[in-house]
Amino acid sequence: MQTILVVDDERVIREGCCRLLAQEGFEVLAAENGREALDLLSTKSPDLVLCDLVMPVMGALEVLEEVKANYPDLPLIIITGHGTVANAVEAMQKGAFDFVTKPFRADHLVLIINRALQNRELQRCTRELQEARAANLYDLSVERSRTRTIINCMADGVMVTNRDLEIVLHNPALIKLFEFPRPLEEPCALRDCIVDEDLENNLRTVLNSSGKEAIQMSREFCKGEKYLHAVSASISGLDSQPLGTVTVFQDVTAFKQINEMKSNFVQLVSHELRSPLASIKQLLAVVQDGLAGELTEKQKELLGRSQLKIQDLLDLITDLLDVTKIESGQVLQQREPVNLAEVFDHIITLMKPRAESQSIILRLKIPAVLPLIQADPRNMEELFSNLISNAINYSPGGGEVTISAVPYGNFLEICVSDTGIGIEPQEIPKIFDKYYRIKDQRTRHVRGSGLGLAIVKGIVESHCGSVEVESEPGAGTTFRVLLPHLDNLNQLLTEQAKEA
Repeated sequence: MQTILVVDDERVIREGCCRLLAQEGFEVLAAENGREALDLLSTKSPDLVLCDLVMPVMGALEVLEEVKANYPDLPLIIITGHGTVANAVEAMQKGAFDFVTKPFRADHLVLIINRALQNRELQRCTRELQEARAANLYDLSVERSRTRTIINCMADGVMVTNRDLEIVLHNPALIKLFEFPRPLEEPCALRDCIVDEDLENNLRTVLNSSGKEAIQMSREFCKGEKYLHAVSASISGLDSQPLGTVTVFQDVTAFKQINEMKSNFVQLVSHELRSPLASIKQLLAVVQDGLAGELTEKQKELLGRSQLKIQDLLDLITDLLDVTKIESGQVLQQREPVNLAEVFDHIITLMKPRAESQSIILRLKIPAVLPLIQADPRNMEELFSNLISNAINYSPGGGEVTISAVPYGNFLEICVSDTGIGIEPQEIPKIFDKYYRIKDQRTRHVRGSGLGLAIVKGIVESHCGSVEVESEPGAGTTFRVLLPHLDNLNQLLTEQAKEA
């Protein structure tokens, strides 16, 4: 009897899954958070884990990292009521077998569980085949019938190649994804069937990793009107020599379409909200200034608070529109030679009163002459306004915010440093994610949408640059931005176009 571990902080969901799976003939274990689930895994050996995405103590993504590190052959399916394209893509990239949103149909959940168990059985069979037939993948003919039966039931396309990159095994789903007119004759050269130089290079890299530190490689590419996500891994024999590769192709077109619909919706709603909010703000300003009659101090205070809330909404709308432009590749409006010294002077002039009100000193450390960069001036102002504003926001006890810039090889290095509260090491990988905000006692006073650093990263990357962060809790944070010189930009754009 196969065992399934159900992890969910909602008792109703947990008990409902237990009843459903017991009726399907599974033995069921239950845990109400990720930490409890990991404790169970240390003593029990389930065949599959169903895990809620967001839970107290430890969520599914943290559990997934532990499972992949300590139980690599244990499939994990994420179930959640917070289903977004970003969450789904992140979960699949980290190794989740599938991503199911609540509420889900019982038959759909059972189907996915059976697919995951079949996939685990396929992996077990593959390992047995490696041990029994390490000399060459052609010797797998004895087991081919059983393996083919398993992979033919899979909804994802499966392709197995030998060390010469010849396709020696595939399933009907692969034929459907690539719209081949007929099943492939095995063996056949990969490049005769799938013309994709990047995929071929990935498979060669995977083959070369065998015997050293085996790796998995994934990439997305377009096939006609479809978007496919491919994950490739090596197959090695008992002597750790490469025998070939296995690649699983998944159709992610629906995710792409949903993401595009979401962006279009956000853009439409943002445009529709901006005008009436701006009008309301102007009308409130007229009343607050006394042009519609005298006001009491209490009325002025309430109107002032209303003005701040409306401005927060307008800032959020602006951030949403900027993120939408970045995701659609429209972030660059007009490139021209830009002197960042002038940009810094303008930003510091605007932010100095706010910094002084918080006892913060703004320092600018740049050489007399800075190399020009080719950029959109508005983008540059938004980029560094976000970074400097964040530095001020997260320095509640006063201190210093320093903006420095120096040539760095073919790039211009700009650092925005503060002496504020800093960032915990586990939070640093997440701070550039959309809508992510660090929430603790030290940051409760900071208002924001969680989009600022996502916009920063999008602007920097669209200008062929990079952004890094170093931080020490309690001692401050430094954001390091690299932007190419004007002379170096054309070369980078040419290389970027070749890669695209």
